[in-house]
Order: sequence, then C-alpha cells, then structure tokens
Amino acid sequence: MEARLLSAALLMLASKPVNDISVNDLIDHEQVSRGTFYKYFDSLSQVFSQLSAKLEDELAPFADDFIHRIPDGSVRVATGTRLILHFGSRMPIFGKVMLQSGWPTERSAGVFLKKNLDRDIRLAMTQGSFSEMPLSVAFNLIIGPMLGGLQTMLIEDCATDYPEQITQRILLSLGMTRESALHAVAFPIPEMTLPPVGLIGDILKLSAPPP
Repeated sequence: MEARLLSAALLMLASKPVNDISVNDLIDHEQVSRGTFYKYFDSLSQVFSQLSAKLEDELAPFADDFIHRIPDGSVRVATGTRLILHFGSRMPIFGKVMLQSGWPTERSAGVFLKKNLDRDIRLAMTQGSFSEMPLSVAFNLIIGPMLGGLQTMLIEDCATDYPEQITQRILLSLGMTRESALHAVAFPIPEMTLPPVGLIGDILKLSAPPP
C-alpha cells in the first residue's frame, strides 16, 4: 500500500502542478480511506520525503559505482552534482520530487547525500582542491545552487550545459580556480542504464515521450 501511494504521488506530479496535489487526490486515485493513508504517512510532505529518500537509495548504487573510482574528490563532487542536475533536466518529475521533499533534510536525504557527498567533500579538502571550511558550509554551497538549478530547469528552457554552468560556479565558491573547475566539469559521465523497476521505473515510464 505504501508503494501504491508513492506511485500515485508520482503520477500526480506528472499530471498537475505540485500545489494542486492533495491527500484526497492520492486516496481517490487508490480508492482507499483517509485512515489507510495516515497509517503509512503523517502528511503529504512526508510522502515527498519518502519519495526522495527512496529515489536516492535506488540511484546511489548506479551513480557511486563509477564516482567512487574517481581519485580526485573535487571531480567526484562535480560529477555527482551534474548527475542530479541532468536527471532533473531529463526527468522533470525527479526534480519536482527533490524540490517538494524539503530535500536534503535528515529525513529526506538518502545515502547519496548523507554519506557519499560528505565523503567526497572531505577528500577534496584533504587533497587541497577545496578551501578548508566547516563541512556544513561546503554542503550548503553545493545544495543551494543545485536546488536553484533544479527549480530553474523546471520552469525555463535552459542550455544543455546548464548543469555544467551551475556546477562550475559551485566549485569556484568552494575555492577552486577557474581552470580547475572547468577541468572538473568536463569529466565524462558514462551513460547509465537505469533498470525499469521500482520508483525509477515509474519515473522512466511517466517521462517517456508519447508513442
């Protein structure tokens, strides 16, 4: 039932503005009672938090499979940032989930942010690529522009390299030189074949162009 309600929320995101979605929409779609909904979720915002965390948990193994092989911490951060922005560009439903979930918070952020990004920021500081600063400051310098970029891509037609433009400026704010930042965002991202299962599968189906 929890999975059904999460899938229904994705369907709503694909078909109507976020502000028009209500708990009633989900329970009407699944033909369940309000009590059933509240058995699994405290609120609509918790639905989006769960979606965000589950999507991150599904995506993290594919993303980190090649990110952890990159020896340069700053390139790791740049690659992870670009991946999230490109996902948001290719699949607007993904961007909507992240923005509506209050992501990243302790409840909504999954493995990719809570563990892997922290790891890569620390490595970049140790290697001297990023200026020394509290980890929370570096985290906010990355997440703030990333969320702004996702928001912009949902409402505007952006250049195909918009994720790279955002990421380059994030790296500059973290203390990198322009030349080093340009090098980091030029790192090739391999094409990832995502499995058509779980929430990822639902998003792929909903994002597919009509036949």
